Amino acid sequence: MIQSRSSLARSRARLLTIGIAVWAIAAALLSPAAANAAVDNPAPTPLVSFTFDDGMQNALTQAAPTLKKYGLTGTSYIITNCVGMTAVPNTCRANTDVPYMTWDQITQLQNTYGWEIGSHTVDHQCLVSVGNDCQATKLTAAQVDAELANSKAALAAHGFNATALATPYGDYDMPTLARIAKYYSSMRGFADVGNNIWPLGDLLLHNTPAQEVTTPVATLKAKVDEAIANKTWAIFTFHDIRPSPSKTPDDYQYGTAELDQLAAYVQTKVAAGQIRNVNVSKGLVNGSPNMLPNPTFNNGIADGWRTDAPAAITADAGNNGSYPDAAKSVKLVSGSAAGHLFSPKVPVTATTNYLYKAFLNVASISSGEVGFYVDEYNAAGQWVSGQFRKRENTRWVESMNFTYTPSSTSVASAALQVYVTGTGITAYVDNMQMMALGAGSTTPSPNLVANGTFDAGIGSGWTTDSAGTILADAANHGSPANPVNSVKMTATTANKHLFSPQVAVAAGSYKIASYLNITARTSGEMGFYIDEYNSAGQWISGQYKLGVSAGGVTNVDLTYSPSSTAVAKASLQVIVVGNSGLQAYFDDVRWTKS
Repeated sequence: MIQSRSSLARSRARLLTIGIAVWAIAAALLSPAAANAAVDNPAPTPLVSFTFDDGMQNALTQAAPTLKKYGLTGTSYIITNCVGMTAVPNTCRANTDVPYMTWDQITQLQNTYGWEIGSHTVDHQCLVSVGNDCQATKLTAAQVDAELANSKAALAAHGFNATALATPYGDYDMPTLARIAKYYSSMRGFADVGNNIWPLGDLLLHNTPAQEVTTPVATLKAKVDEAIANKTWAIFTFHDIRPSPSKTPDDYQYGTAELDQLAAYVQTKVAAGQIRNVNVSKGLVNGSPNMLPNPTFNNGIADGWRTDAPAAITADAGNNGSYPDAAKSVKLVSGSAAGHLFSPKVPVTATTNYLYKAFLNVASISSGEVGFYVDEYNAAGQWVSGQFRKRENTRWVESMNFTYTPSSTSVASAALQVYVTGTGITAYVDNMQMMALGAGSTTPSPNLVANGTFDAGIGSGWTTDSAGTILADAANHGSPANPVNSVKMTATTANKHLFSPQVAVAAGSYKIASYLNITARTSGEMGFYIDEYNSAGQWISGQYKLGVSAGGVTNVDLTYSPSSTAVAKASLQVIVVGNSGLQAYFDDVRWTKS
């Protein structure tokens, strides 16, 4: 029988004993100060993404220049065995009549145009189905794993950390989705149409496929308008972009001119601040810190995690978990009574919104459900209330994303319980996360640093000790939001620096974010350092924050807190390490108070 919300409430007295025991372990782990989180997409907001399947050459020659013209980027899902098939006809299973990019061209797509590179498997075989466009025989589980793992490995071998997957033909089932989740943090469907509702389902992103004739520009513009009106995420899926596209829908072609019209429309909405263009992985709700210890259960059911059903809820090391560490998880099996997995208690504040994320694979079920419930406790550790949040009563694999806000000011801590009740249930949970989203205000904090977009060149307080190699650039190499102006930085034989203006700071936490595109490197890194000054403007201390050595586009995110009460001002310095062969473009510096 499905356990109701009221029956869960009646069971509080039985669960309270276990909950109090957990408190002693977890109370010291985190304080409400941990709510200084850096979270992507912490509230419903309009987003739009352009995705392109297969890795065709015209993603680079037609789509990328068209999007860049309007300051936009995209995500390219690559069939790794088709890379380098530049002649026509060829043997790529997706389409033998088009040329595909080389590895160097895919690198150019990432580094020059700021695109994300994802996986579209090794050979573009249907992962589940047979017949029609699919192969004659069904793939075995091992073959499916090979399509997923070998594609990821091939991309990694060429410098691409692919965390996003689109399945060929949009073909998947639940066992396949469970395998996908081991290697990738998101999966975009094809037949799963529509915009995505915050806080999303990472393992099944909906989309709008675009084909000439059947999907006019007006239809795609309407999806953009819908995203703006409802604060949702529109993801468009394209394949073959051509100046003169086929009018046959099954050819999956789309016109360069039509893409230009759509991009121009999106750019007007971006410029008006009504929507953001993101690559797929930046559209997810992700962030730090994770307020839950041992989130991947590598230590088993430990570090404050507990269960009242040790025979049915057990640590599992059978590779049934999810990215980024699938080896271990927790297995939940239904029994004669409901069983529960309890997280440690985490201090919370009544004015803060929180997001829970959890991987759930309900591998089998006859009746009942797997549910997620938040227990609330006062400052003395006594249970005061609870909130039912989400349930799954079907065979399904998913990212269980849901929000939680404390019920009242008397709530001082909260603990997540995952319960299983019913018959025939075998399920796995993994990658448990709890993030503070803030007080719910979506009003952006003011940028404390002047000329962060470098529209005034290296001016308004920005300085450099190498004017010949660190210089203003106006050739559209900047952030997609405002690409015209940026700073070009080239290494010499010694370390060279770009210095921001001094920013007035006080006790507390700050976030410093920026756009960085490393286009060349032989060794070394691009460093980020905070100089600290007293009220007289004298340097007194500093903090090294980050070194970036990976090629391509990086969204640099730093957190900074003054070292002492003597610090009155701070400045960012960007270090170009000497003899590194580095060349990079730097832009869109945002220094905000957390």
